[in-house]
Amino acid sequence: MNLQTEQTQYEPPKTETAWSRIKKALGPVAVVGVVIAKFFAKLKFVLLPLLKFLPLLLKSGGTMLLMIWVYTQLWGWQFALGFVLLLLVHESGHLLVAKKFGLKVGAPVFIPFMGAFIALKEAPRNAWMEACVGIGGPMLGSLGALLCNVLGELFAAPIFIALAWFGYFLNLFNLTPVGMLDGGRIVTALSR
Repeated sequence: MNLQTEQTQYEPPKTETAWSRIKKALGPVAVVGVVIAKFFAKLKFVLLPLLKFLPLLLKSGGTMLLMIWVYTQLWGWQFALGFVLLLLVHESGHLLVAKKFGLKVGAPVFIPFMGAFIALKEAPRNAWMEACVGIGGPMLGSLGALLCNVLGELFAAPIFIALAWFGYFLNLFNLTPVGMLDGGRIVTALSR
């Protein structure tokens, strides 16, 4: 019996350098990066003009997120989010009416425990216009509260009912003919 043993040559494992391991790992990432860069290069004519809105987004969106965070500490995130969205709807009412009259306005700014406002960059030209801009917020805000009420009834969701009643109260309170509230603005405009 002749047993032949095959001799195999033993080759020690190749030791990779740290640099070669990094290149190997980053290769796919680089490919994805190049694809993304090409994609954004093609869209630069769309993306660059949008950058001019970045400060506006940070100002309005940042104050909105701050307000949601503050109210989350008091009421929980669902109610805080709903409340701030109702404020946004209210302020959008002012914004839409002002834009309808051709007035230049700033984006809504949210201030915790105070509310929110839009800055009119030019004054309304007459008392009627001033009163309409003042009533626009409570009108759209009340419709937002009504939508919450309907959703609460349809889905038996107490959070929407609570938001609805809170929204009704705030919009009604805001019509009080005092100082900086919308009601004060309306009465002042109509009493000229």
